[in-house]
Amino acid sequence: MKPTMKDVAERAGVSKSTVSQFLNKRYSYMSEATRKKIEQAIADLGYYPNQIAKSLKQKQTHIIAFVCANLSSRFSLELVASIEKSFQEAHYSVIIASTDDDPQKEQALIKSFLARQVDGIIVFPTKENRDFYQQLQQSHFPLVFVDRVLADLEIPSVLLDNQLAGFKATQTLLSQRHQNIAIITFPLGDRITTRVERIEGYRSALSEAGQSIREANIVSCVLDRVEWQLTQLMQRSDAPTGLVVTNDVLLEATLMWVKKQHIRVPDELSLVGIDDIASARLFEPEITTLAQPVSEIGVKAANLLLAAIDGQPTAARVYRYEPKLTIRNSIKTL
Repeated sequence: MKPTMKDVAERAGVSKSTVSQFLNKRYSYMSEATRKKIEQAIADLGYYPNQIAKSLKQKQTHIIAFVCANLSSRFSLELVASIEKSFQEAHYSVIIASTDDDPQKEQALIKSFLARQVDGIIVFPTKENRDFYQQLQQSHFPLVFVDRVLADLEIPSVLLDNQLAGFKATQTLLSQRHQNIAIITFPLGDRITTRVERIEGYRSALSEAGQSIREANIVSCVLDRVEWQLTQLMQRSDAPTGLVVTNDVLLEATLMWVKKQHIRVPDELSLVGIDDIASARLFEPEITTLAQPVSEIGVKAANLLLAAIDGQPTAARVYRYEPKLTIRNSIKTL
Protein backbone atom coordinates (compact mmCIF):
# COMPACT_ATOMS: atom_id res chain seq x y z
CA MET A 1 0.00 0.00 0.00
CA LYS A 2 1.21 3.47 -0.86
CA PRO A 3 1.50 5.84 2.11
CA THR A 4 -1.25 8.43 2.55
CA MET A 5 -1.45 11.83 4.17
CA LYS A 6 -3.14 10.10 7.10
CA ASP A 7 -0.12 7.79 7.49
CA VAL A 8 2.20 10.81 7.57
CA ALA A 9 -0.01 12.56 10.13
CA GLU A 10 -0.13 9.51 12.40
CA ARG A 11 3.62 8.94 12.20
CA ALA A 12 4.37 12.59 12.95
CA GLY A 13 1.71 12.80 15.64
CA VAL A 14 -0.11 15.71 14.01
CA SER A 15 -3.40 16.32 12.20
CA LYS A 16 -3.94 15.81 8.46
CA SER A 17 -4.58 19.55 8.08
CA THR A 18 -1.16 20.28 9.58
CA VAL A 19 0.45 17.92 7.07
CA SER A 20 -1.47 19.69 4.30
CA GLN A 21 -0.20 23.05 5.48
CA PHE A 22 3.34 21.67 5.46
CA LEU A 23 3.00 20.34 1.91
CA ASN A 24 1.84 23.77 0.77
CA LYS A 25 4.83 25.39 2.54
CA ARG A 26 2.64 27.27 5.02
CA TYR A 27 5.18 26.86 7.77
CA SER A 28 3.94 29.79 9.85
CA TYR A 29 1.08 27.56 10.99
CA MET A 30 3.41 25.20 12.87
CA SER A 31 6.45 25.13 15.11
CA GLU A 32 9.92 24.21 13.91
CA ALA A 33 9.69 20.97 15.90
CA THR A 34 6.44 20.02 14.15
CA ARG A 35 7.92 20.82 10.76
CA LYS A 36 10.90 18.56 11.44
CA LYS A 37 8.62 15.72 12.60
CA ILE A 38 6.60 15.92 9.39
CA GLU A 39 9.75 16.07 7.24
CA GLN A 40 11.04 12.95 8.97
CA ALA A 41 7.72 11.12 8.61
CA ILE A 42 7.58 11.91 4.88
CA ALA A 43 11.16 10.68 4.43
CA ASP A 44 10.53 7.51 6.44
CA LEU A 45 7.35 6.63 4.57
CA GLY A 46 8.53 7.68 1.10
CA TYR A 47 5.34 9.73 0.71
CA TYR A 48 6.89 12.69 -1.12
CA PRO A 49 6.68 13.46 -4.02
CA ASN A 50 4.20 11.26 -5.87
CA GLN A 51 1.24 11.79 -3.55
CA ILE A 52 1.77 15.54 -3.50
CA ALA A 53 1.87 15.54 -7.28
CA LYS A 54 -1.69 14.21 -7.28
CA SER A 55 -2.95 16.88 -4.95
CA LEU A 56 -1.28 19.64 -6.94
CA LYS A 57 -3.39 18.88 -10.02
CA GLN A 58 -6.63 20.10 -8.46
CA LYS A 59 -6.50 23.29 -10.54
CA GLN A 60 -4.61 24.82 -13.47
CA THR A 61 -2.29 27.77 -13.09
CA HIS A 62 -1.37 28.16 -16.79
CA ILE A 63 2.27 28.01 -15.76
CA ILE A 64 4.73 25.32 -16.84
CA ALA A 65 8.37 24.80 -15.89
CA PHE A 66 11.31 24.11 -18.17
CA VAL A 67 14.23 22.52 -16.33
CA CYS A 68 17.35 22.25 -18.50
CA ALA A 69 20.85 20.99 -17.80
CA ASN A 70 22.48 24.38 -18.34
CA LEU A 71 21.88 27.74 -19.96
CA SER A 72 25.39 28.17 -21.34
CA SER A 73 24.91 26.28 -24.59
CA ARG A 74 23.41 27.61 -27.80
CA PHE A 75 21.21 24.52 -27.99
CA SER A 76 19.64 25.19 -24.57
CA LEU A 77 19.05 28.87 -25.30
CA GLU A 78 17.42 28.16 -28.66
CA LEU A 79 15.30 25.43 -27.07
CA VAL A 80 14.14 27.84 -24.36
CA ALA A 81 13.11 30.36 -27.04
CA SER A 82 11.18 27.74 -29.03
CA ILE A 83 9.37 26.29 -26.00
CA GLU A 84 8.53 29.71 -24.56
CA LYS A 85 7.10 30.92 -27.88
CA SER A 86 4.90 27.83 -28.17
CA PHE A 87 3.50 28.26 -24.67
CA GLN A 88 2.99 32.01 -25.02
CA GLU A 89 0.81 31.29 -28.05
CA ALA A 90 -1.20 28.92 -25.84
CA HIS A 91 -1.43 31.61 -23.10
CA TYR A 92 0.91 29.86 -20.68
CA SER A 93 3.81 31.34 -18.75
CA VAL A 94 7.14 29.49 -18.52
CA ILE A 95 9.46 29.27 -15.52
CA ILE A 96 13.04 28.45 -16.54
CA ALA A 97 15.70 26.83 -14.36
CA SER A 98 18.97 24.93 -14.86
CA THR A 99 20.43 22.04 -12.89
CA ASP A 100 24.08 21.81 -14.01
CA ASP A 101 23.28 18.07 -14.34
CA ASP A 102 23.15 17.82 -10.55
CA PRO A 103 20.47 15.18 -9.73
CA GLN A 104 19.82 16.60 -6.26
CA LYS A 105 19.38 20.13 -7.59
CA GLU A 106 17.18 18.75 -10.37
CA GLN A 107 14.85 16.98 -7.93
CA ALA A 108 14.76 19.95 -5.55
CA LEU A 109 13.79 22.31 -8.39
CA ILE A 110 11.02 20.04 -9.62
CA LYS A 111 9.65 19.63 -6.10
CA SER A 112 9.58 23.39 -5.74
CA PHE A 113 7.69 23.74 -9.03
CA LEU A 114 5.20 21.08 -7.93
CA ALA A 115 4.64 23.06 -4.74
CA ARG A 116 3.93 26.13 -6.88
CA GLN A 117 1.31 24.06 -8.72
CA VAL A 118 2.71 24.32 -12.22
CA ASP A 119 0.56 22.52 -14.79
CA GLY A 120 3.43 20.53 -16.32
CA ILE A 121 7.18 20.22 -16.64
CA ILE A 122 9.64 19.78 -19.51
CA VAL A 123 12.97 18.54 -18.22
CA PHE A 124 16.43 17.25 -19.14
CA PRO A 125 16.33 14.18 -16.82
CA THR A 126 19.21 12.38 -15.13
CA LYS A 127 19.11 8.64 -14.51
CA GLU A 128 19.63 9.11 -10.77
CA ASN A 129 16.09 10.49 -10.57
CA ARG A 130 14.46 7.64 -12.46
CA ASP A 131 12.35 6.48 -9.46
CA PHE A 132 11.31 10.06 -8.79
CA TYR A 133 10.03 10.44 -12.38
CA GLN A 134 8.32 7.08 -12.21
CA GLN A 135 6.34 8.31 -9.21
CA LEU A 136 5.33 11.44 -11.10
CA GLN A 137 4.32 9.30 -14.08
CA GLN A 138 2.19 7.07 -11.87
CA SER A 139 0.47 10.15 -10.46
CA HIS A 140 -0.36 11.22 -14.06
CA PHE A 141 1.46 14.51 -13.68
CA PRO A 142 2.10 16.05 -17.17
CA LEU A 143 5.78 15.54 -17.91
CA VAL A 144 7.94 15.54 -21.06
CA PHE A 145 11.64 14.74 -21.39
CA VAL A 146 13.91 16.55 -23.85
CA ASP A 147 17.46 15.72 -24.93
CA ARG A 148 17.47 12.53 -22.81
CA VAL A 149 15.71 9.19 -22.47
CA LEU A 150 15.22 7.12 -19.31
CA ALA A 151 14.70 3.45 -20.13
CA ASP A 152 11.38 1.77 -19.36
CA LEU A 153 9.54 4.95 -18.38
CA GLU A 154 6.31 5.73 -20.22
CA ILE A 155 7.16 9.41 -20.52
CA PRO A 156 7.32 11.14 -23.94
CA SER A 157 10.91 12.03 -24.89
CA VAL A 158 12.02 14.39 -27.66
CA LEU A 159 15.62 14.51 -28.79
CA LEU A 160 18.18 14.34 -31.58
CA ASP A 161 19.05 10.98 -33.12
CA ASN A 162 22.34 11.11 -31.24
CA GLN A 163 23.71 7.81 -32.48
CA LEU A 164 23.16 8.95 -36.05
CA ALA A 165 24.91 12.26 -35.25
CA GLY A 166 27.97 10.46 -33.86
CA PHE A 167 27.94 8.09 -36.82
CA LYS A 168 27.68 10.84 -39.46
CA ALA A 169 30.34 13.00 -37.83
CA THR A 170 32.79 10.10 -37.82
CA GLN A 171 31.78 8.92 -41.27
CA THR A 172 32.43 12.41 -42.66
CA LEU A 173 36.06 12.14 -41.54
CA LEU A 174 36.34 8.55 -42.74
CA SER A 175 35.10 9.61 -46.19
CA GLN A 176 38.18 11.84 -46.44
CA ARG A 177 40.46 8.86 -45.66
CA HIS A 178 41.05 9.63 -41.99
CA GLN A 179 41.74 6.44 -40.06
CA ASN A 180 42.97 7.78 -36.73
CA ILE A 181 39.93 9.65 -35.41
CA ALA A 182 39.41 10.82 -31.84
CA ILE A 183 36.25 12.04 -30.12
CA ILE A 184 35.77 14.30 -27.11
CA THR A 185 32.75 14.30 -24.80
CA PHE A 186 31.72 15.36 -21.34
CA PRO A 187 32.04 12.63 -18.64
CA LEU A 188 30.37 9.34 -19.51
CA GLY A 189 30.07 8.09 -15.95
CA ASP A 190 26.59 9.53 -15.45
CA ARG A 191 25.35 7.77 -18.62
CA ILE A 192 23.61 10.85 -20.05
CA THR A 193 21.82 9.88 -23.26
CA THR A 194 23.42 12.37 -25.63
CA ARG A 195 26.96 11.51 -24.55
CA VAL A 196 26.54 7.74 -24.56
CA GLU A 197 24.69 7.56 -27.87
CA ARG A 198 27.07 9.87 -29.74
CA ILE A 199 29.97 7.67 -28.65
CA GLU A 200 28.00 4.62 -29.80
CA GLY A 201 27.59 6.25 -33.22
CA TYR A 202 31.33 6.96 -33.36
CA ARG A 203 32.13 3.34 -32.53
CA SER A 204 29.60 2.06 -35.06
CA ALA A 205 31.04 4.17 -37.90
CA LEU A 206 34.57 2.96 -37.21
CA SER A 207 33.46 -0.68 -36.99
CA GLU A 208 31.45 -0.43 -40.20
CA ALA A 209 34.53 1.00 -41.95
CA GLY A 210 36.68 -1.86 -40.67
CA GLN A 211 38.70 0.47 -38.45
CA SER A 212 39.95 -0.57 -35.05
CA ILE A 213 38.59 1.38 -32.08
CA ARG A 214 41.37 2.94 -30.02
CA GLU A 215 40.06 3.53 -26.53
CA ALA A 216 42.75 6.18 -25.98
CA ASN A 217 41.04 8.24 -28.71
CA ILE A 218 37.84 8.53 -26.65
CA VAL A 219 38.37 11.58 -24.46
CA SER A 220 35.86 12.08 -21.64
CA CYS A 221 36.37 15.08 -19.36
CA VAL A 222 34.88 18.12 -17.65
CA LEU A 223 35.11 21.50 -19.34
CA ASP A 224 38.03 22.72 -17.22
CA ARG A 225 40.15 19.79 -18.44
CA VAL A 226 39.52 20.14 -22.16
CA GLU A 227 42.74 22.05 -22.97
CA TRP A 228 44.91 19.66 -20.97
CA GLN A 229 43.27 16.55 -22.43
CA LEU A 230 43.51 17.77 -26.03
CA THR A 231 47.15 18.80 -25.54
CA GLN A 232 47.95 15.32 -24.22
CA LEU A 233 46.09 13.78 -27.14
CA MET A 234 48.06 15.72 -29.76
CA GLN A 235 51.43 15.11 -28.09
CA ARG A 236 51.14 11.37 -28.61
CA SER A 237 53.33 9.75 -31.23
CA ASP A 238 50.15 8.40 -32.83
CA ALA A 239 48.20 11.65 -32.57
CA PRO A 240 44.83 11.57 -34.37
CA THR A 241 44.33 13.37 -37.66
CA GLY A 242 40.63 14.00 -37.06
CA LEU A 243 38.51 14.95 -34.04
CA VAL A 244 34.76 14.71 -33.45
CA VAL A 245 33.57 17.28 -30.89
CA THR A 246 30.28 16.15 -29.39
CA ASN A 247 28.53 19.40 -28.40
CA ASP A 248 28.57 23.16 -28.84
CA VAL A 249 30.17 23.98 -25.48
CA LEU A 250 33.06 21.60 -26.15
CA LEU A 251 33.42 22.94 -29.70
CA GLU A 252 33.88 26.48 -28.42
CA ALA A 253 36.49 25.24 -25.92
CA THR A 254 38.23 23.23 -28.65
CA LEU A 255 38.39 26.23 -30.99
CA MET A 256 39.90 28.34 -28.21
CA TRP A 257 42.48 25.61 -27.58
CA VAL A 258 43.29 25.37 -31.32
CA LYS A 259 43.91 29.11 -31.45
CA LYS A 260 45.98 29.13 -28.27
CA GLN A 261 48.15 26.19 -29.38
CA HIS A 262 48.53 27.53 -32.95
CA ILE A 263 47.24 24.25 -34.39
CA ARG A 264 46.47 24.53 -38.06
CA VAL A 265 43.00 23.31 -39.00
CA PRO A 266 42.65 21.19 -41.11
CA ASP A 267 46.32 20.66 -41.99
CA GLU A 268 47.30 19.38 -38.54
CA LEU A 269 43.88 18.42 -37.24
CA SER A 270 40.54 18.05 -38.99
CA LEU A 271 37.43 18.95 -36.98
CA VAL A 272 33.73 18.04 -37.03
CA GLY A 273 31.34 19.44 -34.41
CA ILE A 274 27.97 18.14 -33.30
CA ASP A 275 25.67 21.15 -32.68
CA ASP A 276 26.11 24.25 -34.77
CA ILE A 277 27.41 27.49 -33.26
CA ALA A 278 28.10 30.94 -34.67
CA SER A 279 31.83 30.57 -34.06
CA ALA A 280 31.86 27.49 -36.31
CA ARG A 281 31.08 29.81 -39.21
CA LEU A 282 33.25 32.68 -37.99
CA PHE A 283 36.32 30.55 -37.30
CA GLU A 284 38.92 30.41 -40.06
CA PRO A 285 38.53 27.90 -41.62
CA GLU A 286 34.79 27.44 -41.07
CA ILE A 287 33.98 24.28 -39.12
CA THR A 288 31.94 21.37 -40.46
CA THR A 289 29.00 20.72 -38.13
CA LEU A 290 25.89 18.63 -37.59
CA ALA A 291 23.06 20.87 -36.39
CA GLN A 292 20.06 19.90 -34.31
CA PRO A 293 16.58 21.00 -35.51
CA VAL A 294 16.15 22.84 -32.21
CA SER A 295 12.94 24.65 -33.09
CA GLU A 296 11.23 21.42 -34.15
CA ILE A 297 12.33 19.69 -30.94
CA GLY A 298 11.00 22.56 -28.82
CA VAL A 299 7.65 22.76 -30.60
CA LYS A 300 7.15 19.00 -30.36
CA ALA A 301 7.95 18.96 -26.64
CA ALA A 302 5.56 21.87 -26.03
CA ASN A 303 2.73 20.25 -27.99
CA LEU A 304 3.17 16.95 -26.15
CA LEU A 305 3.01 18.69 -22.78
CA LEU A 306 -0.04 20.75 -23.76
CA ALA A 307 -1.79 17.56 -24.85
CA ALA A 308 -0.95 15.91 -21.52
CA ILE A 309 -2.22 18.94 -19.57
CA ASP A 310 -5.49 18.82 -21.52
CA GLY A 311 -5.85 15.14 -20.70
CA GLN A 312 -5.53 14.03 -24.31
CA PRO A 313 -4.33 10.45 -24.74
CA THR A 314 -0.80 10.52 -26.12
CA ALA A 315 1.21 7.40 -26.85
CA ALA A 316 4.34 7.71 -24.72
CA ARG A 317 7.22 7.25 -27.12
CA VAL A 318 10.61 8.56 -28.10
CA TYR A 319 10.69 11.16 -30.87
CA ARG A 320 14.09 11.45 -32.54
CA TYR A 321 15.16 14.04 -35.11
CA GLU A 322 17.90 13.75 -37.72
CA PRO A 323 20.91 16.10 -37.56
CA LYS A 324 21.68 18.35 -40.52
CA LEU A 325 25.23 18.05 -41.82
CA THR A 326 26.86 21.22 -43.15
CA ILE A 327 30.21 20.64 -44.87
CA ARG A 328 32.62 23.52 -44.48
CA ASN A 329 36.43 23.74 -44.66
CA SER A 330 37.68 22.05 -41.51
CA ILE A 331 38.44 18.61 -42.97
CA LYS A 332 41.56 17.72 -44.92
CA THR A 333 41.49 14.95 -47.50
CA LEU A 334 44.36 12.56 -46.75
